Amino acid sequence: MDNEQLSVISLNTIADLVPKKFISLADYFGGANNIINADIKELESLGLSNKVAKSIKSLANFEVATKELTLAEKNNIKVLTYLDEEYPYQLKNICDYPPVIYVKGNFDKNDNLSVSVVGSRRPTNYGLMVTEKFCKYFAQNSITTISGLAGGIDTQAHSSTIKNSGRTIAVLGNGLLECYPSENRKLQNEIGEKGVVISEFPLTRKALPMNFPRRNRIVAALSLATIVIEAAEKSGSLITANLACDYGKDVFAVPGPVFSKYSQGPNSLIKQGAFVALSPEDVSEQVPLLSDWVRKNIKKKKKEIVKNLPLISQSSINILKMIQSSATGMSLDEISLKANVNVSEVSAILLDLELNGLIKAMPGQIYIRNT
Repeated sequence: MDNEQLSVISLNTIADLVPKKFISLADYFGGANNIINADIKELESLGLSNKVAKSIKSLANFEVATKELTLAEKNNIKVLTYLDEEYPYQLKNICDYPPVIYVKGNFDKNDNLSVSVVGSRRPTNYGLMVTEKFCKYFAQNSITTISGLAGGIDTQAHSSTIKNSGRTIAVLGNGLLECYPSENRKLQNEIGEKGVVISEFPLTRKALPMNFPRRNRIVAALSLATIVIEAAEKSGSLITANLACDYGKDVFAVPGPVFSKYSQGPNSLIKQGAFVALSPEDVSEQVPLLSDWVRKNIKKKKKEIVKNLPLISQSSINILKMIQSSATGMSLDEISLKANVNVSEVSAILLDLELNGLIKAMPGQIYIRNT
């Protein structure tokens, strides 16, 4: 790393030097290294306290940055500054982008096709079931889920995605060598192996209340849309939703019982104009990039299934072609008669075709092609 990158990493270790202030100083001085080399009085004239100004001057030998990089390498963690090519472009597009992010795991080229799933730390069974359903769908359609690894909805979002062989990104409000909550240590490690864990905070920084709004802006910025599933009227989930709105992202809310305090947040968002999410399809169909992606995935899966159908039976292919050629659909008895296959065998074939997304079952045992 050159001196400029080392300077960025060094300055990022100063807790009181928030990203917006760093960005304004870097613009003023023409780079991070120039900030470190600036005079204390000049730094104070720009609104910094004497304590922060002295902290900046103490970084000139890059000892702090070197220690961070050594510790990161020891723990197989990548340190990216906003100057690196690997730095996510979604973060560079926000006004208070993190100067540094620490990354455990590897970004995938399709991680830009993602949604953030956030909600209460103390969800009801309803909230957990909704999260499970939504994240299963996203995993099955290769849509990355992003959340904050907090207890409750966040934990369910990450674990449900992994359970269904999907990709998930966890954004922490502490350093990557810390774990909050502590019971999520195993999950954090698993995400680091199968997805990505990231943080803008130095490696050993503890989880502090002021860290979480900063964490939330990264969650909102990385995703195409934010979904709120159960949240109190004043909660971090609503901060994430409001930030997503500020960034021009779609915001979805799952409605809940009017008497439940955990539904006050999403119900309030709906009143303010958020999209209602009654199903995960409501999300994917609303966001153009996701809609196109899901359609391509469905077509790809259908081609793979049709390609493999001969390995199953010729009857399956014949029945599928019959249904696809019918504009109004066909009944079970009609299919059995035309295919010259007994009803029980036809039923088994139809169930298989339906599970593979090739046909749809309509009321009255009518089967139509799945467009």
